[in-house]
This record gives sequence, structure tokens and C-alpha cells, in this order.
Amino acid sequence: MPELHKEYPFIHIYAQQKLRQPVVIKGNIEGLCVLLNAIVSAIAQPESNGMAEVFDGNAEAYEAIVKVVNTHDELSPVPYQIQKQ
Repeated sequence: MPELHKEYPFIHIYAQQKLRQPVVIKGNIEGLCVLLNAIVSAIAQPESNGMAEVFDGNAEAYEAIVKVVNTHDELSPVPYQIQKQ
């Protein structure tokens, strides 16, 4: 597995697989701060998305997008509602 310096922002967001299962977010301080900044940006400017550029446990870069929504319909579909067909 590739190694990155501990200053790199690491987070992993474990999505729900079924109803009422908790969502777990793990990360180092840098990663959680980047995610927090994305949340604050989304709240401050709801017309645009907040974005956090972070790394996962395999040192692969990805983006976590934070979006403000106003209705339940905008939240759908949730991961545990998507059934294997």
C-alpha cells in the first residue's frame, strides 16, 4: 500500500448499507478539517457545492462533495434503498 505523509488529508466515509445503520467518518485531523471546510462552504454558499479533496486508506485521491438540499426528494435515493437487481 502506498504511504503518504501524515500531513495529507485522509478520510473515509462508510455509507449506510441498511436502514438505521450509523454512518461512520474516519479521518486524521487534516482530513476532518478539509471536510469541515467543505461543509462550511456549502452552508455559506448553498447555490454551489462544498468540496473536499482527500485521500482514502489506499492513498487514492477522491473528492467528497457537500450539497445543501431543501426537500426529502433531493436526498433520494439513499444507498440502502438501492437494491441489487
